[in-house]
Amino acid sequence: MSGTPEESQPRVLQAPLKRDVARPVANLGNTCYMNAVLQALAHAPELCMALDVESHHVDCPIFMENNLKRRSSPSSSPDGEDMAFKPTGTRKSRRSAGKKSPSSQDDDSYSFCALCEMEHHFARVHNNAKGRDKPVAPTRFVNGFINKIAPHFKLGQQEDAHEFLRLLIDAMQRSCKQAHTTPCNPQDTPPPESKTMDSEYPFQLFRGTVESNVTCAACNAKSSKIDPIEDIGLDVSQASSSSAILSDVGSALKRFARAEPLDTGYKCESCGAVGQATKQSRLASIPPILTLHLKRFRYGGAETQKTIVAGTGPGGRRSNRSELSQLLGSGTADFYGGKSGSAKIEGHSKFEQILDLKPYLTEELQSQHSKMFCRLFAVIVHAGKNSHSGHYIAYVRNIVKNQWCKMDDSRVAAVSVQEVMNAEAYMLLYRVVEHPVAIRLRNEQIRLHEDHEKDAREIEKVNAKPDMEMAPISTETLSPATLEAAEEKPFVSREADKNKAPARLSRKRKAPSYSCGKDWAFRTTRLPRSVIDVFRVS
Repeated sequence: MSGTPEESQPRVLQAPLKRDVARPVANLGNTCYMNAVLQALAHAPELCMALDVESHHVDCPIFMENNLKRRSSPSSSPDGEDMAFKPTGTRKSRRSAGKKSPSSQDDDSYSFCALCEMEHHFARVHNNAKGRDKPVAPTRFVNGFINKIAPHFKLGQQEDAHEFLRLLIDAMQRSCKQAHTTPCNPQDTPPPESKTMDSEYPFQLFRGTVESNVTCAACNAKSSKIDPIEDIGLDVSQASSSSAILSDVGSALKRFARAEPLDTGYKCESCGAVGQATKQSRLASIPPILTLHLKRFRYGGAETQKTIVAGTGPGGRRSNRSELSQLLGSGTADFYGGKSGSAKIEGHSKFEQILDLKPYLTEELQSQHSKMFCRLFAVIVHAGKNSHSGHYIAYVRNIVKNQWCKMDDSRVAAVSVQEVMNAEAYMLLYRVVEHPVAIRLRNEQIRLHEDHEKDAREIEKVNAKPDMEMAPISTETLSPATLEAAEEKPFVSREADKNKAPARLSRKRKAPSYSCGKDWAFRTTRLPRSVIDVFRVS
């Protein structure tokens, strides 16, 4: 290898996938909560652009190690597709036994990188070479996630889609840190904090910040704190005790950003007084992909006088003021309880396709932006009575065709906008219009397409060159010395030439199908760019 910088070396770029409506995903045993989230994220334009221009697996040591093991394993699928999923035993026996998911014995020999498996899954659902309608079975992802990320999840048992999304984003962010520390660091061990990892797309696309201001009622002193967020939880319970109609998303956002009184036990750090105070939360930064979580699942009982919101974050759940006894005593038909101890608030909460988030920003951000629009691209819906039963589906918007589709596991169908807007949403996924991160990714994707088209044209030009053949010689182009030497040679008649033994005909060599090693790797493999650059250009 020469010491030439990488930027100056010729590159053969991998063709970006044409990301249209993703392929359906097979249900592997009550895994619709995973499928709905994965299908929603597969239609996030900013995430698709990041997969094209900032792929994590290119530099991930875990991916390289696993890839070598799978290539040497005779049981691995040659085309990268997961093997068919065949659960053993009944669902009840698997759940009660608490066993690992099937084929976990094979998976134990591989390390699990959540971000690499996500990229592998998205590449499969956006690859229509094997048929747009053929479902993708995410066996490898499901087994690895349950065994390595969320061991409290059980295969065959319904789980909360919001909790899965939070765990998934956290695992993707830890994968970034893991790739830059040590490849032997297990996935379930959080690596040390590193600020340099925050520039990678799992942080840039999903992480925002909220500023909380607490004002003391005695001295009006303010204390501020900024915390990271991956979504916004909205209370959409009944607007009043006499109304059975759920609050709309706009009203819930206003409640999220308004000042609320704190407990009387608050102690001011400025004056030292113990008394009343108010707290107000505002968005200090907004990620390109913003998730609004409608709090429909409630946990607890009348005797505990508290409500727990499901899936507020990995490793724990956040307590909230109780509405359970009020809802149980109201006799409303929109409130259902389940055996799992959870209960669900049913009903339609009105939401919009386009939101203006400016009223919910900090004063500093409001002075910098006249508007802060975000547009809906996915809706996740839960049908059922509690968080551990029922079924999840996702509505996704194809921005190329401006068309909505219903993703119900292995079934995909086009639907009207009216059906989407009338859905009883559990999670709403928005994309911020002209977000700086989205603009940067779009420009890099355009350059990637241009570079790939340029390389493709150069390869076609090399392959189109004719074979080197002897052209007829004209005497006008020969020098006098050459002509004189030719005239001195003895003349041989055609008859004498016929009597000679026939010369052995040389078989014409077939032109190679590939112009160089990079051309071969580019056309026949899906190797990352850093690996393709190793091939010699001749």
